[in-house]
Amino acid sequence: MGKFVVAALLNPTASKNATLIVHSFTATPHEILAEYERQTGRQWERSYTTLARLREMEKEEYQIHSPIATVVTLRRIWTEGGTLYKYYDESILGQIDTETLESQVAANIRKQEEGEGNFPSLLRKLSLV
Repeated sequence: MGKFVVAALLNPTASKNATLIVHSFTATPHEILAEYERQTGRQWERSYTTLARLREMEKEEYQIHSPIATVVTLRRIWTEGGTLYKYYDESILGQIDTETLESQVAANIRKQEEGEGNFPSLLRKLSLV
């Protein structure tokens, strides 16, 4: 997001009073899993919720005014391979060097290996376990 904010600030004429639709990349859950498997060299365990079931769950959650309804909607959208918006118009802010699926997966693998975001590793570092 920071790169998009900087680009908007550097292009005040283009971004003034404009709704800026931005994203770095989109990927389906299958593409994300394939990238993790490629980078780790292992096949990961899988479980699936069909798109039809996600649609049913989404409808059910909205009918009962569930606080997780939006989460189910986002999961359905991502499973369909989309985002909330259909495009990023590069003609407004120009080409922005953003993260890729490959770089994000690599960063997440590195964090897990280093114990970042891993509660038990944090406890070991603090000598609590």
